Amino acid sequence: MARPNKDGLDYFPLDIDFSTNAKTEAIMGEFGAKGVLFMIYLLSAVYRKGYYLQWDKLQQMQLVNRVNGLSPEMTDQIVARLVAYGTFDKELFSSVRVLTSQRIQDTYLDATKRRKQPKPTLYWINVNNNSSSEGVNVDINPQSKGKKSKVNKSNKNPSRPKRDKPVYDENSDYLKLAEFLFEKIQDNDPQAKKPNLQHWADDMRKLVELDKRDKHEVSVIIKWCQQDPFWSTNILSAAKLRKQFTMLALQKKNEGKTRQSKVTRKETLPDWADHNQQCSNDKQKDLTDDQKAKLAEQLAELNKTEVKGDA
Repeated sequence: MARPNKDGLDYFPLDIDFSTNAKTEAIMGEFGAKGVLFMIYLLSAVYRKGYYLQWDKLQQMQLVNRVNGLSPEMTDQIVARLVAYGTFDKELFSSVRVLTSQRIQDTYLDATKRRKQPKPTLYWINVNNNSSSEGVNVDINPQSKGKKSKVNKSNKNPSRPKRDKPVYDENSDYLKLAEFLFEKIQDNDPQAKKPNLQHWADDMRKLVELDKRDKHEVSVIIKWCQQDPFWSTNILSAAKLRKQFTMLALQKKNEGKTRQSKVTRKETLPDWADHNQQCSNDKQKDLTDDQKAKLAEQLAELNKTEVKGDA
C-alpha cells in the first residue's frame, strides 16, 4: 500500500530578528506578550496544514485555549492586524477567510521540493506554479518526429517560481548598516560612486545571520576600518567587509591591548641606580633623632670655621 501524501511541514523557519520585527513589535505594543505567542501558534497551525489555514470558528477556539488570557475577540483583532500588515494575503482572507501569503507558499515549496507529489494549486497566489498542463508541448515530446528543438537547460523546473531577491525598506537594520558603510567611505572619498545599497544590505544580512555577527559589532568595525590608513583603502564594499571581518575584528582587538599596555607601562631604572638609591634611603632611615641633631651641630660648627678662615 502506497504511503499517503503528507500535506504539512514538521517545522518552519523563524527569522532571527523575529522579536525586533516591526510587525511583531506592533502586535506586542497593542496586545502584549500573549499577542506575540498567538502569532507563533497561528503560523504553526498554517504550516501544520501545509501552506494555508481556513480561519473559522473551530480553528479560532483551538488557538484561544492555548494562550492564557486570550479571547476570541482578541484573536480576530490580531488576525485583522496581520492581514493589514501584509503577513497574510488580504484578498484571499477577504474573499474566503484563508490565511496564507507569498512568503509562506515559497517556504512551503522550498521545504517540500523533494516530495514526489503534484504541486499545490488550491488558494495558490502564484498561478504559474501549477505544473500540470492540459495540453502537450510537441516541441519537447520525445516521440515527435522532425528536427529536435533546443531546450533551455537552465530552467529544469519551470513549475517552480523564481525567488525574488529580498528588498530592504528604509527601516531595515541591514540597509542602515550598508548606508553607514557608504557614509564612512564618502568621508574618505567624497567622490565615491554610490553603490547598489540593496546588494550591500543583503551582504550585511549574511554577515549577521549566517556569520553570526552582532549588528553593533559590525557598526563598530565599520567605523574603525574606515579610520585605519590601510583598511580604509581596501574595505570599499559590504562584500569585502564580510570577507575580511574576522581579520578586522582580531586586529582591532589586538590594537586595543597594545594601547592599554603603553598607558600602564612604568619607566624602570637600571639595577645599579635602583640599588644606590635604595642604599641611600636605607642609611637615612637608620639615623636616630639624636644622631640627626648632632650631625646638624657638626655641620654648623664646620660652617663657622670656614667663615673665620675666609676672614
